[in-house]
Amino acid sequence: MTSPKDYFPRLGSFKYSALFAGLGHVWDAVGALEEYIRSVLEEAEAPEGLEGDLKGLRLEEGLISSEGLFVALRTSMVGSAGVLIEKGVRIEPGVVIKGPTVLCEGAELRHGAYLRGSCLIGPDAVVGHATEVKNSLFLNHAEAGHFAYVGDSLLGADSNLGAGTKLANLQFRSEEEKRDRNFRPISIRIDGEAIDTGLRKFGAVIGEHCEVGCNVVTSPGTLLGSGCWVVPNTTVPKGAYPARSMIKVAGGNLKVSPRKS
Repeated sequence: MTSPKDYFPRLGSFKYSALFAGLGHVWDAVGALEEYIRSVLEEAEAPEGLEGDLKGLRLEEGLISSEGLFVALRTSMVGSAGVLIEKGVRIEPGVVIKGPTVLCEGAELRHGAYLRGSCLIGPDAVVGHATEVKNSLFLNHAEAGHFAYVGDSLLGADSNLGAGTKLANLQFRSEEEKRDRNFRPISIRIDGEAIDTGLRKFGAVIGEHCEVGCNVVTSPGTLLGSGCWVVPNTTVPKGAYPARSMIKVAGGNLKVSPRKS
């Protein structure tokens, strides 16, 4: 339950699936994401965006802020910000984007969204109102529509995060660790074996077609198999959850069972 295909069966249909080439574990993509995005930007043949192409966007060194509704009529590079904007991207007012970032065709960034860099937002994906994204991947039509935090995470195609979802990415630290900044990497227990991810910050892997209810919090190092449903207001402990699981809290205890529908 650690292969990218375990969580993203349709990965071959994603334009930038090369991110996962040669990776042993699905979470390795989190550590590889920034470098991969920079390589995409370097190799992109898109023309530099002209003033007319970028109407509604304010450009600053290292970031873009949206002052009005922007709809990309063609694919453009914004070199000063380190951002590639593909045709059909829609950006509403109040959005802030830091590079390196790639916005794929048809992606939608709604009012107040904040992309903190190293973001790869896939085709027709949605980063919603007051949602913060950092070092994360959205595959085709993944949605985080309202008030979400997505840090160091991977969202599968057609997955959905309900309003207020938080994908926590940093485990508790001792006073000594905070002082020395020598943080323990996050480990995950799978089939009784503890696996070191090598990542100091790691949020969640959300498989294809997952439905995550409102106000859910996932612990650092959570892996949801394809088609999982998480009941609203659930706190999900780290670990790997089988595909098509129903995850909820019952009687104060976490309950994981096969979905009936």
